[in-house]
Amino acid sequence: MAKNKDIKELKKELRKLKPADSIKKLKEMEEKRKEEITEIEDLIKDFEKEMKTDLVAEEIAPEARDVNIANLFEEESRELEFTVKKEAPGEDKSPGYVSIKQLYGDYTALKDIQYASITGSLTPAHLDKVDQIGERLDRTKYHSASQDAANILVASRATLYKIRKYAGLE
Repeated sequence: MAKNKDIKELKKELRKLKPADSIKKLKEMEEKRKEEITEIEDLIKDFEKEMKTDLVAEEIAPEARDVNIANLFEEESRELEFTVKKEAPGEDKSPGYVSIKQLYGDYTALKDIQYASITGSLTPAHLDKVDQIGERLDRTKYHSASQDAANILVASRATLYKIRKYAGLE
């Protein structure tokens, strides 16, 4: 049977059938309609969810604004220069902060001087270097350095202590 038939036409056709066949036909049509209604309800729920999602997306989405590409590169350039200046190693940073390279150099120099102090051949240049490194180590803060720098700093201080002890400077 076609879906677009009138109820009157349906009644006429059903009258032509046996009552058992008519009931069977009506039950099939009822079951078919129930399935269609269920599918329609599911579609309605899906579209309602989609509408809610669209509303939330509209609320969350930032407003569109014009973008000047030249300004983006200028800001990035300024940020990059600031980052380089902030993170660049060197001795011109604020007092108390020493680069890892400087700490490692100091440690190496102290190890050499320590050997000279053990053998008893310390020179005035060695003593000047010990004083310079000692002052720098005393000004250096632990919390300003990374873990590696802190480890080198501790080793340097221990070596400096040994040099002063062997040389009789303490």
